[in-house]
Amino acid sequence: MSPDAGLLLTMSGVDGVSAIANTPIGDAEVNVDAVQSLVGAVVTQQGGDLSIDFTDSGNFLRGVLSINQEAGNMNQQANIRAIAAADAVGGVGLVTIDINTVQELRGNTLTLIDPGASEVSIQNSFNNGTGIVGINQTAGNMNQQLTVVAIGIGLNVGPDAIQMGDAQLGQIGTSQDNSKTLQGPEATGNNTLADSFNDFTGIAQISQVTGDLNRVTQVIGVSVTTMGAP
Repeated sequence: MSPDAGLLLTMSGVDGVSAIANTPIGDAEVNVDAVQSLVGAVVTQQGGDLSIDFTDSGNFLRGVLSINQEAGNMNQQANIRAIAAADAVGGVGLVTIDINTVQELRGNTLTLIDPGASEVSIQNSFNNGTGIVGINQTAGNMNQQLTVVAIGIGLNVGPDAIQMGDAQLGQIGTSQDNSKTLQGPEATGNNTLADSFNDFTGIAQISQVTGDLNRVTQVIGVSVTTMGAP
């Protein structure tokens, strides 16, 4: 896809969304609505170590990469990337970003019987890379992980260009709304991020969870205007 403005966008992965528009009014609008809901689930885990690792990968990356890794049960993970670009043809450019996220975690029952250790790690990865990277890792149970990047680009805008942004992040449910029962000694957890993202340029979102019934949201909104096309 190559619009008249000369901007080329390539999005990969089921979580990626892109939109390109070339309009006389030059409006670039990015709307992201993301909902994760886990209600009334039941999980029983007995014994066993849980581990996830990402090693010697993604070095010299160029582009967009989204990774979800989980070794537990009933986890919800998503990486969402939305990009919109519009050519104002020298007129008034308007770039609008609107992000709404909701994570609902309630009424769930988790029973751990003699659980083993849990570990997540990223090692020697994504060095000398350029782009947008989102990684969700969990070695636990019933976790919700969400990363969002929304980018609005206004090309050939006039001096009166307008940039607007809004984000609403919601979480439903507290620790008292879910039941967790431990039978036996409590397991140990370990998160590792080592020798990675050296000389990396761009946006990197990393979520690492070794426990249970956690909610993690990372949201980045970026608006860019330029008085000339690239």
